[in-house]
Amino acid sequence: MIRKRLSTIDDAAIYRLVVEQLVPFSRMYASENSVTFAEIRKRLNGNKTFVMAKGYKKPYGFISVMRKSNVLFIDMLAVDAREQGKGLGHSLMKMAEDYGLSERCRTVELFVDDSNPKAIRFYTKRGYEIDSYVPELSCYRMSKKIRR
Repeated sequence: MIRKRLSTIDDAAIYRLVVEQLVPFSRMYASENSVTFAEIRKRLNGNKTFVMAKGYKKPYGFISVMRKSNVLFIDMLAVDAREQGKGLGHSLMKMAEDYGLSERCRTVELFVDDSNPKAIRFYTKRGYEIDSYVPELSCYRMSKKIRR
């Protein structure tokens, strides 16, 4: 089930997913100790976040997005390693894209670390294209037009 984030239930599990699934690919963080729980919570509080969970139990996947004018920006997406390959990431992306459509967004954008070819393939399969490379972030900027 996908539901909206409940900070008291979800944030510790989301932080664990960030540390395990995102930080190892990011050149912005030297190690899992260089990203703080408070920093992640601040990002989540500024975004709209959906979690994949069994009812109100701890989530095993999440996507965090923000709307900027008519663009939906995907800030973070992670699925627990034990749950990958089951279509959960695709379901979370669909939820985010549907949310973007409901907010009258025309485009979805995201950054993906150049050291994460698995993620690049995941987004490419969903119709995202690489627009540019951002050397200071060591990331590709990818985007996709969305329509009803």
